[in-house]
Amino acid sequence: MRRLLFTATTLLLSANAAALELESILERAMVTPPARVGFQEERHNALFEEPLRLTGYLEYLEDGELRKVIETPFAEAFHVRSDHVEIERDGETQVLPIRKSRSLKVMLGGIEAILAGDTERIGKVFVHELSGTESDWSMRLTPRSKRVARQLTALTVTGGGDAVTGIRFDLGNGEWHQMELLPDPTEQ
Repeated sequence: MRRLLFTATTLLLSANAAALELESILERAMVTPPARVGFQEERHNALFEEPLRLTGYLEYLEDGELRKVIETPFAEAFHVRSDHVEIERDGETQVLPIRKSRSLKVMLGGIEAILAGDTERIGKVFVHELSGTESDWSMRLTPRSKRVARQLTALTVTGGGDAVTGIRFDLGNGEWHQMELLPDPTEQ
């Protein structure tokens, strides 16, 4: 009985230590809006002869509002608000409700929860695995919903020190995107 109690206590303490570690990582890496960061992204898809390489910037404008602007190899912008996304392309804007795509809503919500340092929100939607050290860490988020997991199998967020340095999106069809966040040259 004592051995069982000891094992149960050890497991409980280990789970709490991992949660505190996640909280600590996110607290240090959280971003206060408005914020902007450059990115380089590679999209890997079986239909592409070689990966599609994109550059641009991301903006965290306020709670519930994100913007991704692609500058090369073409111009395109995605402005995400709490209930819809605006896609700007070739001088035209298309508005799509987010509620129709649960996987998109989960993916965007996960990114915003990471930026906001919201461990409770992450825990409701994802199972997380944290590895590495405080100066070089990786967090793998897998959707709790099986329906969402058919389209988004995982988000892997990497960081170092007080910043997120990359995000990898693994999609259900074998496609994956790797985004590297670029440090602000004025802060170096």
